[in-house]
Amino acid sequence: MERVRVALVDDHQIVLVGLQKLLEEEYEIVCAARTFKEALEKIPSSKAELVLVDVHIPGGNGIDLLRELKVRMPYTLFVVLTVEEDEEIIFRAIQEGARGYILKHSPPEMLLKSLQACLQGEVLWGEEVYQKLVGKMKKGIPFGEAEQGFTRLSRLLSPREVEIVRLVLAGKGNREIAEELCISESTVKNHLSRIFQKLGIRDRMELALLVTRSK
Repeated sequence: MERVRVALVDDHQIVLVGLQKLLEEEYEIVCAARTFKEALEKIPSSKAELVLVDVHIPGGNGIDLLRELKVRMPYTLFVVLTVEEDEEIIFRAIQEGARGYILKHSPPEMLLKSLQACLQGEVLWGEEVYQKLVGKMKKGIPFGEAEQGFTRLSRLLSPREVEIVRLVLAGKGNREIAEELCISESTVKNHLSRIFQKLGIRDRMELALLVTRSK
């Protein structure tokens, strides 16, 4: 059975060596790059199926690199592995198509589980990253981005469902939504189930990403 081809991008040689040791039993490491330029030159031709990229790299940043590589490698999966905990950067990485965002101080098994989830078409966030994304939602998605997304969703959802989506993106929980709309919590849950089913998503985080990508 062929192993999944993996490329690594990190400016620290020790980190690259450690990642190779951690992954080499299950994956084929086909490329390791330490700068933005080197990654752009080497990774597309490596035919990597999965790329681990740091946010902070010489000559640019990992989020811009992710975006450029996705243009050249549209079927490749990307996971961000970094020390960067800023929620704006996390959210931007996910908007650009990262299928995972793992902090470097996470246990090695967290990274391994995230890579497996990614390859199986799922997303596995670390608890810290998930909480930061929830925090971003509670602060509200930028108005312009959300409104353009709502315009598209309004053709797929009922007015009541769009109303619930707005409240979800304002960071409100089921109880708060129920109180604001004067309906029961169970009714809110039923609405959310239908919304997720219509949009082909699984949770509130995927809903937030869908709205901001629907521009």
